Amino acid sequence: MVASAAPPPAAPGPIEPTASFTFHSTDGTELYGEFFAAPSPRGAALIIHGYAEHCGRYREVAHVLREAGMSSLAFDLRGHGRAHGPRGHVLRFGEYLEDVKAALAELDARASRDLPLALVCHSHGSLIGLRLLADPWGCPKRVRCAVLSSPFLRLRAKVSPVKRAAARGLGWLLPSFSLPNEIDIEKLTHDAGKLAERRVDTLCHDVAGARWYNEALAAQAWVREFAHRVAVPTLWLVAADDVLVDPEASREVHARIDKARADWHLFEGLYHEVMNETDRAVAFALVRSFLDENFP
Repeated sequence: MVASAAPPPAAPGPIEPTASFTFHSTDGTELYGEFFAAPSPRGAALIIHGYAEHCGRYREVAHVLREAGMSSLAFDLRGHGRAHGPRGHVLRFGEYLEDVKAALAELDARASRDLPLALVCHSHGSLIGLRLLADPWGCPKRVRCAVLSSPFLRLRAKVSPVKRAAARGLGWLLPSFSLPNEIDIEKLTHDAGKLAERRVDTLCHDVAGARWYNEALAAQAWVREFAHRVAVPTLWLVAADDVLVDPEASREVHARIDKARADWHLFEGLYHEVMNETDRAVAFALVRSFLDENFP
């Protein structure tokens, strides 16, 4: 469906975390997390941020989740924000899944392990989330549903053949080699305040690791192949005017999932960061309704 053009309610604004802390992934890499407690929670949520950014940009999303009765944990993936590791670099895409596993353990330590779980993912985080959801042997059984914002399933921005070839070759010869990621932050959102914050945010980075690029392409292909195995309800929040990732790729993958369990919303006129846009309260209302359905 196409999102309504009716005036949205006010967005709730960011909140401060209940606790901020460091923890370690499976291989010992130090990560950073922020926990947001809800009184008498009916569920728990893990927030997975996008590429080249960090969890601190999701404090308004955490507020939405708390209002919906969900305790949540947002965390920095390796190579991002306050986490350790070379910026934008992994040797294996599976390292991100290990980071997610470690973050879930931290969430369990601060909320009840008995609480059902939602994944709330954006862009590269949505690719990680789908990679997990499409693996019925690796996905925790208590994951009840997932919110997928602007999934990074194919680039819309053009990458020169020379840079693409260099990334593929150097990804094996010099795995940590990086190139500028060429993300145009002015095309992430129309919200002037959010753009001003992003311009001065020193925890975001501006590189793309060559090995990461290869691993991301492989993960995208894997998700396209096995998307039909996604077994939990998903909410797709896709920006029609996204210049960074291709909304058509999201539509193609969405079409491979059981339609009764995959709720599609295409936002005309919006840029990549749907949950940072001027009328993001529309997306937040859809998230709240989706959670009400899956966490009665």
